[in-house]
Amino acid sequence: MRQIHVLLALILAWLLAPLLIETGGTFNLFIFAFINLILVLGLSLLFGYAGQISLGQAGFYGIGAYMAAVLTVRTGLPPVLGLVAAIIVPAALGYIIGRPVLRLRGYYLAMVTAALGLILHTIFVEWVDVTGGYSGITGIPALTIGTLTARSPVTMYYLSGAVGFTVMLLALRLVDTAYGRAMRTMRESEMAARSCGIPTARLKAEVFALSAGLSGLAGALYAQYVGFVSPESFTIDTSINLLLALAVGGVGSLWGAAFGAFLLTFLPEWVHELQNAYGLVLGAMVVVMLTLEPRGLWGIVLRLRDAFARRQATTA
Repeated sequence: MRQIHVLLALILAWLLAPLLIETGGTFNLFIFAFINLILVLGLSLLFGYAGQISLGQAGFYGIGAYMAAVLTVRTGLPPVLGLVAAIIVPAALGYIIGRPVLRLRGYYLAMVTAALGLILHTIFVEWVDVTGGYSGITGIPALTIGTLTARSPVTMYYLSGAVGFTVMLLALRLVDTAYGRAMRTMRESEMAARSCGIPTARLKAEVFALSAGLSGLAGALYAQYVGFVSPESFTIDTSINLLLALAVGGVGSLWGAAFGAFLLTFLPEWVHELQNAYGLVLGAMVVVMLTLEPRGLWGIVLRLRDAFARRQATTA
């Protein structure tokens, strides 16, 4: 219940934050932070809870963005249908690909998923008739749900935040179910999971599909807010940055994933005066964090909480 209380407090802060935000640039940062939150949460479920590493998340992110773009710009479908397709298509593709690919483990799986990301990026570049190649697709309409159209940064701030918090809430509920316990059992020992009757092959494919679907959702929100997509946004560097953000925030925690997502968004802004220092700072944080606290930033929060509880106990 404490996690729900924390989430409710964050939702309240999110609702009231626009009263303090004065610039559109800050709204943009929060919008991209919520998009990154969806991406990193999907990776956290796959890697942190199911134990399946992936360096191909940017490919599914790109599929979602291009599905939303092509269906609305080229065929004239409503943006909300483009959003739905951007979830279903990557999820279905993830399940189909996941069944054979997830038989691999460790760095073999990492290399195969990285190759998958490279293949998808090449398709985004070379399938010019559909994707526009490096010129991309412009004029993507804003997401419209009923009478609400997310044209302004404020509207998109609330919409992306609502989606991000919903995904966070559902993910927290999922990991506390029998399904979530099966994921963690498989992460610790696949042999033990099979001996308990857990269908590990199907479970891997399902979580991979869930992660891919969330990446596609993030891609659609990105495309429908920016109004433009091109292959440069969906390179393997994007997948690596997502994995590094998760490592810094905390691999085995959804709250750590949230920390990592917001760090991934705001860190470039904090170090923008140090030219080309983003990679140096993020890399240094990964090295220091995994050396001193393998549980990431969330592990530091837990340490502080435990220290405070011990201090309260001794003074009581």
